Amino acid sequence: MDIMKTIYGRRSVRQYTDKQIDKDVLDKLLDAAIWAPNGGNRNPWRFIVVTSEAQKKLLLKFTPGVFDMPSAMVVICTESKQKSINENKRMIHMADAAIAAENIVLTAYSMGIGSCMVVSFADIAIRKILNLPDQLSLKILVTLGYPDESPEPPPRKPITEIAFENTYGNRWSS
Repeated sequence: MDIMKTIYGRRSVRQYTDKQIDKDVLDKLLDAAIWAPNGGNRNPWRFIVVTSEAQKKLLLKFTPGVFDMPSAMVVICTESKQKSINENKRMIHMADAAIAAENIVLTAYSMGIGSCMVVSFADIAIRKILNLPDQLSLKILVTLGYPDESPEPPPRKPITEIAFENTYGNRWSS
């Protein structure tokens, strides 16, 4: 599938059918995630793939951004061996997690699977449910399932309104 077609076609899907995603498909999505670029090639991500109905029901109680039961959830965390990390490293870890999540959702779309990235969740509750150790920082939750909806594309601002050439204020011209 052409990458631009994938980018233009992918939507945040929040309604799913009951069809389950096979483990080999989940393996491919994880493989796409680990090929994401990351700061210093440290590979800081840790992925918790939740397919258990009981675990998903628990997670749904603490993720107001999830409206329907997905086939699977990928919880993306980053690991830091230091007890505290500075703001710069925290931002790098968030970027690393976001790029991995984007690889997951684009690959999922190319395979006919819907997805939605979620960052509204109760951190403490999710940590307890998933038994996350202290060195892991919860970043993004990605819901996955076969779509039961086809959302329309949301409007986008024209590039000329949001891009600038050389300095801010010097509007981009195509």
